Amino acid sequence: MNLGYARRFIVEAFRDGGIHNATGEADLILIRLLRVSRAFVMGHPEKILTGGERAYIDKAVARRLAGEPLQYILGEAHFWGISFEVGEGTLIPRPETEFLVEAALKRLPSDSPSFFLDWGTGSGCITIALLMERPLAKAIMAEKNPRSIYWAWRNLKRNGLHGRALLWHSREPDDIPVRNGSLDLAVSNPPYIPTKEIDGLMREVRCHEPHMALDGGEDGMDFYRKLFRGVPVMLKEGGALIMEMGGIAPGPDNGCAPGMALTEETADFSGNLRCMVWERRA
Repeated sequence: MNLGYARRFIVEAFRDGGIHNATGEADLILIRLLRVSRAFVMGHPEKILTGGERAYIDKAVARRLAGEPLQYILGEAHFWGISFEVGEGTLIPRPETEFLVEAALKRLPSDSPSFFLDWGTGSGCITIALLMERPLAKAIMAEKNPRSIYWAWRNLKRNGLHGRALLWHSREPDDIPVRNGSLDLAVSNPPYIPTKEIDGLMREVRCHEPHMALDGGEDGMDFYRKLFRGVPVMLKEGGALIMEMGGIAPGPDNGCAPGMALTEETADFSGNLRCMVWERRA
């Protein structure tokens, strides 16, 4: 089998299987397999593949047609221009979470030390993006899923940042070992999908990504309430709590602690509420 035939085989299989971006995904599989550029894939159809390479293609196609996310098959996802290792047990980074990173960077100084919390760190993408942009910052990365902690640790080491962040197995925001009034910032992309909506998610998400990173309880607000209760006291005066939203703002029954003021709301490119910022005023 040569490279040109392999590419046509993957594209046709994906199209028959209803995969939307069949050509793009086929190219990414071949790029990952051969460690070459897309130009090489396009320009060298005559390249003969080894038996091992053919077996990899067969397995990758079968996994994708079974609904497994492409990022898990490739073993990586890109976020903020950084490549992250991902696999079963961790949420795949989404581009819309970059709105949260942008909001956080406006509040982390570039020329002095800072200390922040990332609750529900998952793959570590938010923390690592912030640490890469702010070389003097340090972080606590809190996560309740041990499998996600594994991926976050791998990504910290991969980027040489394991000396600037503490990974903490956290079930609740108030079990994190930080002193009151010590944080410059807290960020979170908490689970926010109402339980009844989980079964309606795309198969790739519903069947493969961890439900504990998706399911926000009956109204999708369980973890916002926990963060509102536990985090404000950890912030310095003037510190901020920044959370990704799923398009719906917390109602009055989910309000933040006294002394916290809503200062910013950001919509994504589709016009959906994506990020909210509260600052501690007292």
